[in-house]
Parts: sequence; structure tokens; C-alpha cells
Amino acid sequence: MTAPTEKPKKRLSLLSGNMALITGLTMGGLAAVVQGYFNLQPPVAAGICGISHPANLVNWLANNNPLFTPDPPFTIHSIFVSVPVLTSVGFIIGGFIAAFLNKEFKFRPGPVRDNILAFILGFIIINFGLLWGSCPIRTTILAAYGMPFAMLILGCIVLGVVVACEYVKWKVRRIR
Repeated sequence: MTAPTEKPKKRLSLLSGNMALITGLTMGGLAAVVQGYFNLQPPVAAGICGISHPANLVNWLANNNPLFTPDPPFTIHSIFVSVPVLTSVGFIIGGFIAAFLNKEFKFRPGPVRDNILAFILGFIIINFGLLWGSCPIRTTILAAYGMPFAMLILGCIVLGVVVACEYVKWKVRRIR
């Protein structure tokens, strides 16, 4: 008779399903505590922005370029006038590091049509973001502060995400 084998215990990942929720709630709670402790007014909701931060970085580089200084200078959020905002650089470096560590970094040539469509859709999304003036994270912050138009835009973003997810699922089912 053989001894019963034990199932190997599953190691919990640091990035479990609820980790993003827990991190977001913790960051929001700590931000509110710090804001109250230091008696700060609500921020301009600059948060982490994937649309306005790259625009601010490009504008800062243009305004501080010794070879070409625009007249009048390009607009930059007041907090980033003296120091460049490097959030977008962090997004890129962090994305590469995460892809390398998880062995997911590969050049994946796909059909030219899909690459061109992805470029066009990305261009449209960025331009809508610039027209609105912020990314979904900043929009959520503004909606949390009670801005009605931000609530409407956030609802449109959620609707767009749902439609995009359904499209991807439909496309996967169609390929099978």
C-alpha cells in the first residue's frame, strides 16, 4: 500500500485578483488622511495620467530646449513647471521590466491590417483624451470630487471598455 500523496500547496501570488482593489483603496485612504493632516485643498487631480503627463513632458522639453524656445511657451500644469514629469518614462521602463521578468516580452509580428488599425484607434483614443484633458485615472479622481461632466465621461469610458471587451471576445470566438 502506498502512502497518499499530498497536493502541492498553491503559492499565493502577490498580484492576486483583489490586489489592485486593495492597493487603490489603501492609496485613496492614505491620500485622504495626508490631505486632512496637512490641511491641503483638493489637488488639481493630476494623479497618474497617461495622456496629460506625456504631453506635459513634451511641452517641458520644448520650453526648456536651448535651440528652440516657443513664443509663447507651451502650457504645462503648474506643478511641473520647474521639474519635468517623468510618469510616462516610468510607465515605459516599468512595462519593459515587468514583461522581461514575466518572460512575456516578444516581438509579435501580426497582420499589417491589425497593426495599422491598432495605431489608428490608439491615435483616436489619445486625441479624445486630449480633448477631454485627462486620462481615466484623472477622470475618476474628478468624478470622485463630484464633477458632473467627469461622471458622464467616466460612464462613457466604462461603456467603451465594455464594448471593446465584447468585440475582443467576439473576434476570438470567430477565429475558433
